[in-house]
Amino acid sequence: MKIQDFRTAGLIWAACLVGLALQPVQAAEMRAWGPEQATGAPNTQGPGDIQTAWASLTEDGMEEWLLLQYSQSVVPQKLRVFETYNPGAVVKITAVNDAGRETVLWQGTDPLRNQASGVAEFALNGNSNTRQIKLYLDSPAVPGWNEIDAVELIGKDGSRQWAKRASASSTYAETTGAVTVDGNRELGAHQNQAVIVHLDNDKTLSGTLLSTGPEFLVLREAGKQRRLFIAKNRVLWIETP
Repeated sequence: MKIQDFRTAGLIWAACLVGLALQPVQAAEMRAWGPEQATGAPNTQGPGDIQTAWASLTEDGMEEWLLLQYSQSVVPQKLRVFETYNPGAVVKITAVNDAGRETVLWQGTDPLRNQASGVAEFALNGNSNTRQIKLYLDSPAVPGWNEIDAVELIGKDGSRQWAKRASASSTYAETTGAVTVDGNRELGAHQNQAVIVHLDNDKTLSGTLLSTGPEFLVLREAGKQRRLFIAKNRVLWIETP
């Protein structure tokens, strides 16, 4: 899940996936690094870049947000955020009512800034009931993907609950589906196969084609674990050895 070298290859990698309306989470919909990974109790085994936590599309491309919905409407007293990779980016927490209006519950510096991972606890100044909590992350200020596994809401009545739905400003969740790059070749049939991508700057990238979307391809570079987002408008053709 690394794309630092994209700029040296002259690629457009900071595409933004807009968060969609909150939807119920089903087991089959738990995409790798999708915002739905932040629902329920924590399940990420240890710190690190692990797909059972939510991650934004880019490492440090823009400020991000994560919107969570809970079953019970409560007056919020505390929030426990399980930050599993590059923690410390949370800068603001708000309550969101049914009309979409936000009330700031906390604002400041994340207590896990410069830590490896952990559970950040935020005391909230809630005065009215809510079932939606929104986290704002200053992603550029904390290098790397700032991944969140779970968020526990504690009410002033002593209740504790995990989020049941989630959406985000962007997500690293992989997209799928066939696309045509050169007008002839359908790529869907070549997913999870070795390919050579020829770019418009006379460079080539070799690796495994993981997924395709309307604007970019996802490639695992040969001999490495990092994943590259490649803008389709920079691709001349794709060779399948």
